[in-house]
Amino acid sequence: MTTPDTDQDTEITLTWIDRPGLVAYAPVPANGRYPRDSRNRPCPRTARLRTETPHLPPHRPAGLLSDTDWAWMIRSEHTWPHVAARLGTQAETIVFTLARAGCVTIGYDLKGSSLAPTPKRVYPHPDLAAAEQERRTARRDQRTTLQTRAADLAADLRDEWPGVAQALGATDHPDRLGWVVNAAADLAAGVVHDSVRAFVQNHAGNTKARDDVQRLLADLGFEPDAIAALGLSRSPYIGIGGPIRLRAGDTRVDLSPLPGPHDIRLSHRHSINIDVRAGAGLLLIIENRQAAETLCDMDPDLPVIWCHGQPPDPVVKLITEAAAQTPSTLICTDADLGGVRIAARIRDRLAAGTTVHVIDVGVAEHNPGRALSAHSRTQLERFTIRPDQIGAFARSCLDRGYAIEQEATARMALATALKRTPDYG
Repeated sequence: MTTPDTDQDTEITLTWIDRPGLVAYAPVPANGRYPRDSRNRPCPRTARLRTETPHLPPHRPAGLLSDTDWAWMIRSEHTWPHVAARLGTQAETIVFTLARAGCVTIGYDLKGSSLAPTPKRVYPHPDLAAAEQERRTARRDQRTTLQTRAADLAADLRDEWPGVAQALGATDHPDRLGWVVNAAADLAAGVVHDSVRAFVQNHAGNTKARDDVQRLLADLGFEPDAIAALGLSRSPYIGIGGPIRLRAGDTRVDLSPLPGPHDIRLSHRHSINIDVRAGAGLLLIIENRQAAETLCDMDPDLPVIWCHGQPPDPVVKLITEAAAQTPSTLICTDADLGGVRIAARIRDRLAAGTTVHVIDVGVAEHNPGRALSAHSRTQLERFTIRPDQIGAFARSCLDRGYAIEQEATARMALATALKRTPDYG
């Protein structure tokens, strides 16, 4: 009787199987021993093909697979029917190329001393599989972090920007959610970008990383005003009314005979300047369109600029030009966090020595609006330390505890403020 050898078997190379660039071998079973024939000789039943240079690190062949198919191929072993279904008629060519590059080994059943006609399984290189698992874990952690951040931002912004809050929960795709979170975080912090390219450059370091971000945000539910507040409108608008004339090179445009405010689209391809008629009196900058229309109808000789919400730099530039030509400037916004931010942005860009009046529409008769969220209160508190009218405006908003965005209230507050302003009339 033959006594079995209890030592571990060593790997057998199947030298008679010829595949260019590849070596055939019989993997040692998990128990360390090959099956035996009646004479106690190793009798392997499976084989694999691997690169003929297994000592070299695997390298991904350029242009062979998409990133998605590459990640699928190396994340775990796959049966041949699954590989063929995914890669189609080029499956064998692709897999053999990957094997020669050291990325995979190809498993076969042995039929006697020959390989079966088709592979049985494909096994990724352990280092590639481990790296892909680490990448997937990091991506999953990143998604969880993004989702948590998105939920926090949605809670902060729901009262002020319900569409933005909805967008923050509308996708869990890491790339799209990342851009939504970036935009929402900037909105919450009152950040205004000069353009879509500037926004993308700030967050990705590459202006071409996501040139459709404006459409992405709009499709997911961002309000147009929220996109404009971020400075992401492709071409910002300014509304003008009263005795104001525009200059574009040698061209003069005077729309004062027509009732304003008139929407003027600003483009980086055209330089526009603004002229206020001499002796026109004070300049009124207003956030609420309906109130701006009413004032233009009431007094067509009053210079009015409707700032379309949070004004980006091209609009602020024209506002400062107009303010420099008038004895005083009135700023009238909604009485909420957004309004305080708008007023502060404009006030801080006006020339030193400009006479400025910030109108708090809350002093007029009004109905209480939505309660200020905890986020809004926290952000408003940052403005209260200012010793100017912006600080007083923010403190009044906090004392009331609710927002005021009513057209009628704005009209009444403006009418009262104009009567008290020496430069009016």
